[in-house]
This record gives sequence, structure tokens and C-alpha cells, in this order.
Amino acid sequence: MYRPASSRKRAAALVAVILAAASLAGCNGLGGSGLWHRDNTPVVITGSQVSAFATKAPGNIVAFRWNSEERWWQQVPVQVDERHTEFLSKLRNGSGTSGPTTLAYSDPYANAGPDPDATLDLNDEIAFMAIDAGGEAPRDAPTPAGVVAASGLRVTVTDPLASTDPTRGWGVGFLYLFERSTPTLLPAAGHDYVQYTFAPADPTGNVENSTVSTNRYTTHFSGRWTRDSLRLGDGPNILDRHRNLFAVGNCIRSEDTFSAGVGGFATNVNGPVRVIRSYLGANSGTYTQREHIFYRGVERVQTTLRVHAIPGILDFYDYSAAAIGMEYSNSNNPAGVTIDGVSDIIGGALPTWEAVSGVQGTMVSAGTLETDIVGLIPGIYYLDDATPPATQCTGDGSEYGASGIAITSGIANTDPTLGAFNNFLGTRWNIYAPGTDLDIDRQVANLATPVTVAVTQFVAGS
Repeated sequence: MYRPASSRKRAAALVAVILAAASLAGCNGLGGSGLWHRDNTPVVITGSQVSAFATKAPGNIVAFRWNSEERWWQQVPVQVDERHTEFLSKLRNGSGTSGPTTLAYSDPYANAGPDPDATLDLNDEIAFMAIDAGGEAPRDAPTPAGVVAASGLRVTVTDPLASTDPTRGWGVGFLYLFERSTPTLLPAAGHDYVQYTFAPADPTGNVENSTVSTNRYTTHFSGRWTRDSLRLGDGPNILDRHRNLFAVGNCIRSEDTFSAGVGGFATNVNGPVRVIRSYLGANSGTYTQREHIFYRGVERVQTTLRVHAIPGILDFYDYSAAAIGMEYSNSNNPAGVTIDGVSDIIGGALPTWEAVSGVQGTMVSAGTLETDIVGLIPGIYYLDDATPPATQCTGDGSEYGASGIAITSGIANTDPTLGAFNNFLGTRWNIYAPGTDLDIDRQVANLATPVTVAVTQFVAGS
């Protein structure tokens, strides 16, 4: 529909090969897991789901999968991120002991500071990738070397879509968490899925030269809010800017003025499974916050408005001339249009998903908006014009396939320091892949339907 037919055929052929191999091996998928169609899906559980680990040191939690074919344990990467409630003023400025608070990712090297509770508490998070789950360990499986006996927890990850889609296979995988008994057993298990080079010119991130990279994408920040590069695999830089404006042609506020204004980094975590980058301060949006969580092939971007009443907002990706020839599509326009700098009419309600795909690579996005503002009307912003009529406030002078959210109705006060306030949280998931072989339909379905998780006790050898 919006993928080349040859790509769909290759994807279907790959599924057939995997299913055939699984059948011959007498198991489901690699090492017994049936989650190979969830390659981009992170799994995040909280401390409240693993109460057996309460009071344990977060750095002592390790993860294993059971390889059903070879009948042995294989250590896989897991990441524990601590969280605590903190004052917004401290998250923004590095100091502050009063006022509104929020739940933040802890970071002893950034404004959030360390978690006051150094052990695994109820709101801490444990993250791993669904594809790293394996088969179900048998009752006679031995205890993995280097862990505390009887400390095991079995995490069952289920793909609900597998019940109605036979090409997804079994749709269940198992990951086993243990408390390590030796410090030589590292939670990263020799892996680093995401690399983060945080290079600010000053502590507030007004100017920086920071890069996040995996084997699937690389992105760059030249300022706290200023994201100006995206490469898919070894492809060219297809991104001019991730742009933020009050309105088309209104240059009073933009991602550049946000970066140049007062603000700071709440969190900068660089782990083996994910990178967490969270910052506050967008001019008079004193406590407006954006948080990126980068995984190997997917990113979650969340924006929490905390600002006085504003006339509207634009939040969109403006692609570069290197994106010419890619195809843009969304849930309202699945047939797609070619990005070529020549205007297309793309209208309708805010789409549930968007995609750009070509030899340069593929990016699939899905977004949600949570707000209690009455009468808010979010819509789509799209412009493909090499010489747009409106002033370009940031980046180059063109808008190639520029697409995202446009709210042209007024946005009521969202700043909790200004009396009565409303809530506004925008979330966008981006999936990145080199080339055109990413099955857009399947990735859209995955974003719309999360996996389910169940945690039970596991005692090896019982």
C-alpha cells in the first residue's frame, strides 16, 4: 500500500523462512521466543511488579534468557533506572526546595540528582528489549552461574496480536531476572545498544554537540531543544529540524529560542538498553519539559507543557533536501505522496500514525495527546515546498515533507505555578530502520498494541 511491493514480498519471505526454521527445530523462534516481530519493542516494568527485589541494589539485577534449542542460559542486557519525586525548580536549575513536583528519572550527575532511596523501590524501572526474551526454562534447568540461588523471577512477555495473526508465530517470550552474587556479572552482558555522546558547551545546554547513535540511526543536538540531524543506518541526514513554533511564520518562539533561554538538564542517562535525555525550560514556559528515551530502533519523545496561556503550537519534523524521493504517508492518507518540494494537499484530522520511507531509510511515528483542556482541536501540519511562502524561522529555507501536529486553537494555562492549570502531555514514538524493508503495517500495529507482561517467581532446579 505504502511500501514497495518488493519490500513486502521480501518481508513475507523472511517470515516464511523463520517459521519454517522454528518448525524444524521444534520450537518457536530464536531460542524458543516467539517475539521476533517485536524487534523494536522495549519492555519496561516497575519495582512494584518485582516486589521480591525490594531493598536490593539496582546494579545487582541481571537478566537471562533460556535457549531452548541448546538448553543453556544466555545472559542478556537489562537496565535499571531509578526514579524519585523532585521539585520542578531543581530539575530546571539544579536547586530548589519548594513548589510543584513531578516524578523524574534520577541522575546524580544532572539536576535531578540521585534517588534518595538507593535500593530498588516501587517506582524504579527495569527495561529490556522484547526480542531478547527466550524460551521457557524447564523445571530442571540449573541456576545460572553467578546469581543468588532462588532469587529468580520469570517475566512472561506476550504479543496480543499473535492470537489473530498466525505469521507472528507463538507470540510469547520469557526473560529471567536474578540478583547477582558476583560483581563480575554485569547487567549490560557485554552489550551497548545505544551510544550517547553528551557534549554541552555549557551546563544548561544552550549550545551543545551531542549525538545519540545505534546501528539503526544517528541523531544530533546542537542545543537543548535543537535537534538538527537524523541518519537512518548509513544513509544521509534527512532531517533539517525538529521544529517548534507558536504559529507558521511566527519567529518569536522556536526551538532555537528555547535552547538559548534559561533551562537545564534534569537527566542524562546512558545505559546499555536505553538513553534518557530530559530537559526543562522553554523561554516563558519555565518548566516545560521534553524527554527523549532512545532504544536500539525506537525512540519515545514526550513533551509536557507548563506555560501560561498561548495561542497555539506547532511541533513537527522538517526534513532536508536529502529526503527528496521519500514517500510520506499517514493513517488518513495511506496511499502516500512523494516528498519532492512540490506542494501536496494533505488534510484531515490529526493522524494516528505517520511514515516516511525510501532508499534513505524508514521512519514510522505514532502519537497521542493527553489533556484536559476543553475545546482543544489538534490537527495535522504538512507542507512539502522548496520555496514556502512563510518565513522560515529556523533551519534552511525549505520545508520538505514537514509533518506533525498543529494546534491553532488557544491553549489554556498549563503552568502549575500560575494558579489553576490544565494538563498537556504529548507523546510520540518513532521507529527507525535503514532501507525500505521495515514492514510499516506491522510496526504501526505494534505501536498501537503493547505487549503484556506477567511476573512470577522462578526457582531453578525445582
